[in-house]
Amino acid sequence: MADVDRGLFKRARDGDRDAFWSLILPYRGLIYSVALGMLRNAEQAGDELHDVLLIAFRSVSNLRDPAKLPSWLYSITRNHIYDRTRREKRLRLAAQDAARRTGQVVAITEITEKEEWLTHMERATERLPEPFRVILGMKYMNDYSCREIADILDITVPAVKSRLFEARKVLRKNMEALASRDGGAASRSGGPASKERGAEP
Repeated sequence: MADVDRGLFKRARDGDRDAFWSLILPYRGLIYSVALGMLRNAEQAGDELHDVLLIAFRSVSNLRDPAKLPSWLYSITRNHIYDRTRREKRLRLAAQDAARRTGQVVAITEITEKEEWLTHMERATERLPEPFRVILGMKYMNDYSCREIADILDITVPAVKSRLFEARKVLRKNMEALASRDGGAASRSGGPASKERGAEP
């Protein structure tokens, strides 16, 4: 791979968004291949690619040596996926432990309904316009505050809250449409679609 353009690298570190995306574009394939190799799922790898690019954008100012860019991106990708996997594992273990401690037995119908709801959520999210998918992902997958999202997207905090509200509204409609068509549990609350306007800043 060609050497990193030092001038482009410096502008990216200084906060130039256009320079950052120009700098990072040749490495999208690297990030995706690492994620795909770890996850063995093309759709999940695509999601992780998006997340890693956002992480890199927020932290590129901490990178001093442009020659380290490929290995830096490799490390970010692996660490992000490892962290997410560990977090999901902890949640599963906590749920199992709670069930054991309370002696709770979850009915198979409840499990089926939960799986159906998650499937509907994924399908409903896929139908959203890209700006809505992006902002919901930043908020609910990465736990970015409205201020952080505003800084990344170069819009105001009220604009972020408005877009989140509209995204959740469309997502809710998509969920309801899927529930009506399939007769499933798509309208259950609990995800971004059930949130109200005025998310925390």
